[in-house]
Amino acid sequence: MRFFIILLMSFPLFSCVDTDLDDLNRFVVETKTKNHPLDDKVPTFKQINPLSFTQAAGRNPFSEPKAEVVTAIVNVPKSCPQPNLNRKKQALEMYSLDNLTMRGTVLVDQVLWGLVKVTKGELYKVKPGYYLGLNHGKIVNITEDKIDLLELAVDRDGCWQERITKIMLSSSE
Repeated sequence: MRFFIILLMSFPLFSCVDTDLDDLNRFVVETKTKNHPLDDKVPTFKQINPLSFTQAAGRNPFSEPKAEVVTAIVNVPKSCPQPNLNRKKQALEMYSLDNLTMRGTVLVDQVLWGLVKVTKGELYKVKPGYYLGLNHGKIVNITEDKIDLLELAVDRDGCWQERITKIMLSSSE
């Protein structure tokens, strides 16, 4: 029985005979004779100056942004439109327009109110005459899909210029 097992195990060794290996030999010879040009030029890379990050240089990216403050310009010509700097600021004047989104409208006593959401997630109800944004933006009109603001922005000469800005309805959450 042991002889039979040895014979069965050695049979595959004898079955490997020199068969037609011409195609393999031909492939090896063709591959070795091919000339593959090598490009030894090392590419030149643009020098990048690394920036070192320090915690003291900026805020924590995972914390809520602080309310923004606009500095008042002192020497303004009186012939330009002037904002009322003596009035009490409203809650939405702490945020830039990038941090405010219109989320919808509500009709209360025949007055169309706009719903404005702050990046913190708070929802405010506004109507024409309310102020929002950093540029003394006064709401002049509210429709079902947008809020029109009349903003006062300072140009490089120090004169206040009026401009109309629209906050469009945003339905994405």
